[in-house]
Amino acid sequence: MSGTRRAPREFQPQSSAAVAYSSPWILVSVGVAIMVVLLVIAVGAYRGPGPDFQPGPPAVAVPLPERASSAAQEVPAPLSPAVPGLSPRRTDQASRTPMASPTSGSPATPPATPPPTPPPTHPAPPSSAAASAAPPAPLHARYRVMDTFSGGFIAEVLIRNTSDGDLGWVARVDYPGGRVVTAWLEGVPQGTFSGAGGTLTYRSGPALAAGESVPLRFHIESARSRPAGCSVSGRACSGL
Repeated sequence: MSGTRRAPREFQPQSSAAVAYSSPWILVSVGVAIMVVLLVIAVGAYRGPGPDFQPGPPAVAVPLPERASSAAQEVPAPLSPAVPGLSPRRTDQASRTPMASPTSGSPATPPATPPPTPPPTHPAPPSSAAASAAPPAPLHARYRVMDTFSGGFIAEVLIRNTSDGDLGWVARVDYPGGRVVTAWLEGVPQGTFSGAGGTLTYRSGPALAAGESVPLRFHIESARSRPAGCSVSGRACSGL
């Protein structure tokens, strides 16, 4: 061209994106290299067990006691195998194990508790009335009126000893409001008597022999011929 010069075109470097786009094998090579490096690191970190390696004992789960739903009481759990360092110590089994006898080997039976001894009972002492009341003597007595007169009468108590031995006796005849004039025994030694208040009390002298009889006679005034009471040594008279 006639006098016109073109300026030379300036050099422009290509961008990295364009290079990568135009050369994809470069990215693939970098990724493969990274994967190889990671694989080598993983293989080097893994180490198998050496000759001195000893495996530890397996862990044993401790069984939990089950509770019976019907009886509402604890059922003892089965004993787990003893593993050194891992087996739990059972303290409740020792308390439930019965003590063995040193001679027979059977569980020792606890001694039975003897029943309580009741306190000794002492009989109640007899009352004074019961102690003083003696059983009647084996004497039979019969009352009768022998003679009556103005202002008084003569009566008799015939006493008979029905026992096997000689007996002394005491006769008592009550005449309320009357007066005892005198009293005596027929054919035997006399005893003693009192007649205060219209009550005749006569105590025999010598004892009456077994099977024998003695008449006690007395003079009474100002009283009825039927006495209010008559007895010999605690036994009532007949004939009233």
